Amino acid sequence: MFTRRRIADSTLYVPARNEAATIGEVVSSLREAANSKNQRRTNIVVVDDRSTDETATLARAAGALVISTETMCVDFGGSHGKGDAIWASLRHCETPLIGWVDGDLSMLSSDKLLNMFEVLRNEPSTQLVKAWFERVRGGSVVDRGRVTMLTAIPLLDMLFPEVGRMSEPLSGMFAGRTDVLSALWLDCDYGVDIGVVLDIAINFGFDAITELYVGQLEHRNRSLTDLSETARQVARAIISRSQSDSLVASSLDFRRFPPRDRTRVFA
Repeated sequence: MFTRRRIADSTLYVPARNEAATIGEVVSSLREAANSKNQRRTNIVVVDDRSTDETATLARAAGALVISTETMCVDFGGSHGKGDAIWASLRHCETPLIGWVDGDLSMLSSDKLLNMFEVLRNEPSTQLVKAWFERVRGGSVVDRGRVTMLTAIPLLDMLFPEVGRMSEPLSGMFAGRTDVLSALWLDCDYGVDIGVVLDIAINFGFDAITELYVGQLEHRNRSLTDLSETARQVARAIISRSQSDSLVASSLDFRRFPPRDRTRVFA
């Protein structure tokens, strides 16, 4: 019996910088889940962010469309970090729903991850779905990430208590409505993940955010030097929003392509 394929209504982007070790497995897993579970309703696109290894080549070999921040952000002098990769995704996206997943993951349960889009399809009041997961290292479940525990949670508990109670407020796996997220002013770096959460909470209320469990995951373990810079960016994103709620709220005007970076002025 002939079954008509449904037109894609969602695009899942994978921001990746020098992720040759994992990007092929991530893309293959996502494509397999998208093709079987969602009947090709979800496109898979890798955002190559200034990689110097074979990330882009391996992503294409695994079947992903690859776009480059160097091309998408050329009018702004190129990319300055993950937030610019998110901005490039929004500029490229042509579907009403959009999501992101990290490129450095192992043990990815792609079918569960794609359920982020099911929440958005079925719950019109939900503006943001944030994936949470059990973090695995060496075969054992471990505590949440170091930046989450030592930087984000203490600041959120003081300034945004409802967000501080989230399981994974810094998760890089989240999905939303393209027109809504395109209206936000984005941090250019690792502050973007928590910045989007806070901007949605400020503009729509915390009830507009849904957390979705996506299983167990293993991230690449990063050095304290790298995490120190990430912590600074996360802290800036949180503190800036506690000082400028009116500026955040006034930014939500549903322009298609937002300015990349509001919070750089607070750096």
